[in-house]
Formats: sequence, C-alpha cells, structure tokens
Amino acid sequence: MTRRLSNDNMTVENGHLGLLEKPVEPRASIRDIVRNMTPQFVFHAILELLRPEFFSRRKTAPAPRKGNTAWLDGLRGAAAFGVCIMHLTVYTHHDLERCYGAQLGFMEDKGKNYSVLALPVIRLPFLSGHFAVMLFFVISGYVLPRRMVSLIHQGRREEFLEAANSAMFRRPMRLLLPVVWSTLILAIIWHFPFEIKTAFPTHRPSLFAELRSWAWESSMFVYFFKNGLLWTYYNAHSWTIPVELRGSMFIFVWLFATHQASIRTRVWANVGMIFYLALGTPGAWYAGFFSGLLLSETELLSHDPDAPWFPWKTAVDYFRAKPLTRQVLLHVFLGIGTYLASQPSSDWGSREQTLGNCPGWITLSKMIPQVYETEGSNHRWFWLFWAAWIVVYCIREIAWIRSIFETNFAQYLGRHSFALYLVHGPIIGLFSDRLFYLTGFRGPKPLMDNPYEPFLALYNKWHDAAWWPIPDGGPQGLEYNFVIVVLLSLPVMLYCAEVGTRVFDEPSVKLSSWAYKKWKRS
Repeated sequence: MTRRLSNDNMTVENGHLGLLEKPVEPRASIRDIVRNMTPQFVFHAILELLRPEFFSRRKTAPAPRKGNTAWLDGLRGAAAFGVCIMHLTVYTHHDLERCYGAQLGFMEDKGKNYSVLALPVIRLPFLSGHFAVMLFFVISGYVLPRRMVSLIHQGRREEFLEAANSAMFRRPMRLLLPVVWSTLILAIIWHFPFEIKTAFPTHRPSLFAELRSWAWESSMFVYFFKNGLLWTYYNAHSWTIPVELRGSMFIFVWLFATHQASIRTRVWANVGMIFYLALGTPGAWYAGFFSGLLLSETELLSHDPDAPWFPWKTAVDYFRAKPLTRQVLLHVFLGIGTYLASQPSSDWGSREQTLGNCPGWITLSKMIPQVYETEGSNHRWFWLFWAAWIVVYCIREIAWIRSIFETNFAQYLGRHSFALYLVHGPIIGLFSDRLFYLTGFRGPKPLMDNPYEPFLALYNKWHDAAWWPIPDGGPQGLEYNFVIVVLLSLPVMLYCAEVGTRVFDEPSVKLSSWAYKKWKRS
C-alpha cells in the first residue's frame, strides 16, 4: 500500500497539477556551483539544456512512469496538446467552435459553419480547449490530495498535518514561478538582442519599459485573489493558473477542516460541496476539484475491506459481478460524457446565441442554472464540469482507453504538460503567425478584418514561391495550408516545452522544496 501511494505522489509533480513528492535536497551549495562555472561547464550545461529528448542517450532519457495513476499524467498531457491545436484553430477560424450549421459571426453573416470539425465528438481533438481546462481541474482534485487522504484513512494525523503544511507552502511557488519566469524570458526575447514583432500583445518601446511593465504585471498576477481578468498581459492563457491555485488551496483547507470527521461524514460533505458549487453557484471550476477528490477518495476506499458503506456500493458490487454489462454501461456513459464535452462554444455570444439553435443543446442549454448568467460565456462551464467528471471516471474504469494514456507518447506529453501549456501561446505569436502569412492563410483585407501591418510583407512569400507544393483549398478547418502550419508548429511547441520544463518548470519544483525545508529549519 505504501509503495503504491509513493508511486502516486510521483504523478503530481510531473506537470502542472500537483506538488506532493518528497522535498529534494540541493545537490551543491551556491559557492560550489560558482566555483565550477568554467566555460566548458557552462557550454555543456547549455547544450544539455537545449538537447531534445529524442537525441538524449537512452540511459539518461526519462523513463515513462508506471503506476495506478500514470494514466492521469497521460490524460493531462493529451489535454494540454489539445489546447495547442484548439488555439491554432480558433486563432485562424473565428466562430468555428460554434455548432455545425451555425452562422459564422454575430454582427454580420460570414457564412455557415459546415466544418466536419464542428460535429460532436469529432471536434474534441481540435476544439476541446475548454473541456481540457476542466480536465485539468478534475485531475488536480484527484492527485493533489491523494497522499493526504490516505494518511487520514490510516489515522496518521501528524504526517497528514506535515503533508498539508508542505503542500500549502509550496503550491503557490510551484504554480506561479513558472509563469513569472517564462513571461520574463518572453519580455526579453521581444527586445534583445533585436526587436521581434508579434501581433499580440502590444510591446513597450524599449527593453527597460518592457521589464518595468512585466514587473507590474507579475506583481498583480501573483495576487490570485483579484477579480476580473486573471491572466498576465504577457500570456493570456495563464488565467487557469490562479484558478488552479485557488482550487488547490480550497482542497487543502477543506481536508484540514474535515480531517477529524469520520470518513462517512467527510465523503457526504464532499458530495454536498460538489452539488452546491455546481448548482447553487457559478462554481463549476471548483466543483471540478471536489469531484476529483471524491473520485480519488472513493477509489482508495474501494481497496479497504473496512471502509464504511455508501448507497452506491450496492450498485458497484452488482455490476462488478457482471463485467460485460458493466463495460457496456461504462461505454454508454463515456459516450454521454464525450457528447457533453463537445458543447459548442463562443467567447462573445450569450447562451441563447451560442446554443439556442444547436440540436440537442437547445434543451440542454435550458437546464443550465440561472446563476451561470452572471458573466459572458460563463454558462459553458456547467456541462463541461459534468463531462470531465464522467470522462475521468470512465477512462479509469475502461482498461483499453486507460492504456492509451499510459503509452510512451502520452507520458511524454504529461511530463511536459505544464511547460507546453505556458509556451504554446507565445509560440503562436512568435512563429506560427508568421507561417500563416507566409503560406497565404492570413493576409490583407478581405482575407482578414484586422491584419497585422508589419507581417503583410510576408504575405504569400512561400505560397507564391516556385518550390511551394501545397495547393489552395481544403475542407473548412482543415485547409491544406493551415494543416501545414499546424504540423510545423506542433514540433516547435513540443521542443520549447522540453526546454521550458528544464528552465522554469523543474527548477520551480526544486526551489519550492528547498524553500520549505529552509523555512522549517528557521
């Protein structure tokens, strides 16, 4: 049991969603590191930093992690990869997230959305970014508190308090530092050694002004209690990180407040909190964390012969005695979950505008509680929460699907999921956007409403070259030139994610562990 829980803890720090492995001792003092800073050492360190994993020697390449929660690493990685594809797609295909047959454009008619990518389930690999975010939250709730819950079950109160203390101290550093460091690198790249233009966001006139702006933005970003826009100006996709931190702290405080209650009381209170957050408030994000906690705790209890009885245990035991019926039922629920995950979406439209004319969603949209009308597109999160909860449960219980997320590539994505999430937006601005102009997919009016003037000089440079082999046209959302840009962009994103893992992700884990040990000693 102990060994299995130790393996579970390894899941947490591989990516963006956890922080419960044992603190890591620094290998050498600062004085030793400075003393060894020879030119040869620096050269080899930089070379190792930039070396792709593909070219790493077999004995030094990270081995895929195995364990009963390894599939969650792979699922998190696949979700991050889906976010990359989704942002490349919606950046160049406005309103493609809307349902099949919907009008493109709210203010003016720009045709109909007849892309095959808009169909239910098919859309998941291409347009499922918001569903992927909800998966992040459910996975966090599953893996973050797992060791603490196990310690509560075993009655090891002192060790639970130590684990909770450690997690609450280190979690902010583990989540916020990678954002701060990665955006600092981005702000410098824009100006040094020469200016690199991007269409978004607007750059400051000098490196000094950029660093001053970055310092202000970083100061506001780490204040995760703020309302309104949660992201930093330098990475609009960073808005999920404050939500991750809030949800994490919510879970830690919840477990501390309930750790002296009986297991039965805590589980029922957890169920009540899920339904309160999902139905009584527009709190689907945080309901995702608690649903992950419930899945994790009930799984741990399923291995305990002395676990208390719950009403669902009768149904669970019944279907376990009928494996074929159980598998059929699980696949039906997986189908329901993936259909809900295929919810049409729009950042600008109301619930009625986005879902009111979509088959199936006309009824489902009316079932969204009124509290989700408080902000713009907040309504999207209600059904995505239920979808993520159902899908995570079904993947855990269906062996052939779970095995997909335990493959080497899925585990590779899981190792670099946090860095991939943080770098993909800047890579679109620095690299992919230029390719869209070069291939003629983006360009002057009427091709685009608001083209970026400095990039117009790139328009059709590749497309009109004699060596360019790709024809125009292609299905909506899968145009040939667009697909080429995506295929060129994804390897760059993955490589930058590998470097990012080594530069700002893993160091944040080690630094937070080191800081906690120093704090305790003080």
